[in-house]
Amino acid sequence: MKSKHCLKIIGLPTLAIAIASAGATAGTTETTAAAPAPVTTPDWLKISGYAAASYTYSDFEGGGDDESLFDLGTPFDAVKLGIEATQGPFAAYGSFFYSPNSGANSFAGGSEAGILDAYATYTTGNFKITGGKYLSYLGFEAFDTVNMYQLSYANSTTGGVPAYHTGVKVDYSTDIWGAGFSLSDSIRGPSFWEGDGDWGNGLGYEAYVVYKGIDKVTLWGGAAYDDTDGLSDFYSLDFWASYDITDKLMIAGEIIYADNTLSGANSAVGGLAFLKYAFTDQFSTVLRFGIDEVESTGPTVTAPDNYKYTISPSYSFNEHFLVRAEVSYTDSKSDVFFTGVQALLKF
Repeated sequence: MKSKHCLKIIGLPTLAIAIASAGATAGTTETTAAAPAPVTTPDWLKISGYAAASYTYSDFEGGGDDESLFDLGTPFDAVKLGIEATQGPFAAYGSFFYSPNSGANSFAGGSEAGILDAYATYTTGNFKITGGKYLSYLGFEAFDTVNMYQLSYANSTTGGVPAYHTGVKVDYSTDIWGAGFSLSDSIRGPSFWEGDGDWGNGLGYEAYVVYKGIDKVTLWGGAAYDDTDGLSDFYSLDFWASYDITDKLMIAGEIIYADNTLSGANSAVGGLAFLKYAFTDQFSTVLRFGIDEVESTGPTVTAPDNYKYTISPSYSFNEHFLVRAEVSYTDSKSDVFFTGVQALLKF
């Protein structure tokens, strides 16, 4: 059984804002040169992470509005600190994570902070074996906001992309092919931050294959299955592709199918179409279309489809600090107009 850890990192939000302010100052004095790394460590030890803070405003048709400043939670506001140690073919990685969030989507015990990643790896040839607590394979859009291209996610009701669980996985990778298989405590835990921690009530299975044999093209396909006792069997299929047409222009698309989603629907289909164009080395913009089609929420009830339209420009002051904004419109039962701006420090 997986042990559940919680750590309250009280000072991280204040620290994140202070560091981000310092990053912005550095960017205004030298916007073209790379900023020095904030942390220097020996070769066998690497410290990395990010701090994201945002202001957002949402207008709900017929339902008022919602304003948030530094308290909306993942992926808008979060702080992550990761530590990695390597010795020959062995490596270990752990991360601490803070995100202001509701009790329904927090760490065990309702804490806003805790241990997010905690795993060890052994690499031999083209194979890597990993054991511990780690992120799901599935999903084109990243869990960590530092790896995203915009503020929000394209899909909100599909429920087909899990996040963290605890288990063992084996990955194989070459310049052309990649594949992996994961056996874990569950696919769907009590929140995005962790699995269910119980190895006796059913298991979670994930697998993927990726092909990179076409220049500047990535083709990825994966699946997840959960047979946890007391819940209907859950499975999810995910396919995405990306193409770097030029050094400035990238396009991508994804389709997700989920059976027995967490939202109570029997099944759902989600997808996205994505375009990113870099006007300069510092300034780029994303255009994105997302769709959620929930097939049924009961014997006779059908949920409305969601269609989301997004534009998100970003400006990078240097390799450690950027600011991005987003304007999104979601066409659904309750139409939503969303605007936000986010400051992101990465190291």
